[in-house]
Amino acid sequence: MQKEIIIHNNRKVTKTTKKNGAISYTQRGVYIGIDVKTGKKITSSITAKTLRSLDRKIIQARFDFEAKGSTLKETLNISNFEELAEAWFTSFVTWVSSQNTINRVRGYLDTYIIPKFGDYKPEEIKSADIQIWVNKLAQQSKKSVESGAKKSKKGHAKDFGAVVYKLSDIFDYGITNFELANNPARAVKIPPKPKANKERIMVLHEDELAAWLTYLNSLPNTRANRRFRVICDTLLASALRINELLALTIQDLDFEANEILVNKTLMWKAGNKKLGIKGTMVCKNSAKTDSGNRRVAVPKQILEDLQAFHNEMSCYFEKHNLPTVDLIFPTIYGNYMCDRNERATLKKRLTELGLPNYGFHLFRHTHASLMLNAGANWKELQIRMGHKSIKTTMDTYAELAPKKKAEAVEIYLREIAKLTD
Repeated sequence: MQKEIIIHNNRKVTKTTKKNGAISYTQRGVYIGIDVKTGKKITSSITAKTLRSLDRKIIQARFDFEAKGSTLKETLNISNFEELAEAWFTSFVTWVSSQNTINRVRGYLDTYIIPKFGDYKPEEIKSADIQIWVNKLAQQSKKSVESGAKKSKKGHAKDFGAVVYKLSDIFDYGITNFELANNPARAVKIPPKPKANKERIMVLHEDELAAWLTYLNSLPNTRANRRFRVICDTLLASALRINELLALTIQDLDFEANEILVNKTLMWKAGNKKLGIKGTMVCKNSAKTDSGNRRVAVPKQILEDLQAFHNEMSCYFEKHNLPTVDLIFPTIYGNYMCDRNERATLKKRLTELGLPNYGFHLFRHTHASLMLNAGANWKELQIRMGHKSIKTTMDTYAELAPKKKAEAVEIYLREIAKLTD
């Protein structure tokens, strides 16, 4: 291979002759233009087989640079609203720390936003399109609530307002990153949330609770039923949230103080069907809130039942030559347990008994009702429930203590009687 420098149109060009006689011409440091994002001069090396072809390639390189926006910086292009929404969501995941929030917003995209606007060009979506759509969502939600359904159909829930706010966030992202001209979602008026006609009873009162406890004790003595019984009994005695309970390890049981240490919770990390990623349970090494990190006093029998079930699972793992785990409620593979199957079992059994079937949170509410009726003060209850504010405790549970309501009337009558004697 032989190289020599020649002058072509007052420019230095490297002529390369290969052993087989093939010739090429290379000009280095060819000025392409000014990068509009950095303000720097852009140069390039261009090679061609002939000098005439070299001149054409130099001109074409300058045209191509202008056509790409006169920048070498990476620029994302979108062809429809789905691509814009996915680009926004990729950034959104880095902005928030709550996996539950990520799961909820992913649901908004998959259930509402992408099915409706995914194929649209973002700049062609008008405020009227969104207004008609959200009005329809509100109507569907209202019908669902008025029907008395305990769980709305997919896409018929009351969170349509939150969906529109996220839609607006996506348009704002498009304005910032993709030079969209406007945000049509800002002009949309969100209809009010529909209100249920009847109050939902989310507590087991005395007769109902007695029936439930009797039923629990009558279940056949299988491992699945033993686990179910320990879960229900512990939730009732401690007011833990179900995913706080399923995150417990044997080290979280304090037998000296008869307390359960609550300092973590499980959450569902949604998968991605497009990428072939399955959802999974993950452990967040902190409770739902800072005040959720707490120690909850429980009867000693509860701790003994939890320890007994942990020992039972450890024996299972040893019998099958599997590594033991510290979790009290592991799967048979030693992983974190999802409450989905247990929740389905609970609702089925509550329904069969004619009891309210609002999932495991029913026991948390029932615990609060029992405590209030027995005379516990609000501050004590706030700490047990793990609420940040006592206002949250009072707003949530003020209606769950019918005995206290009756006591208020009796106190009033006694005081009036003193004045009229």
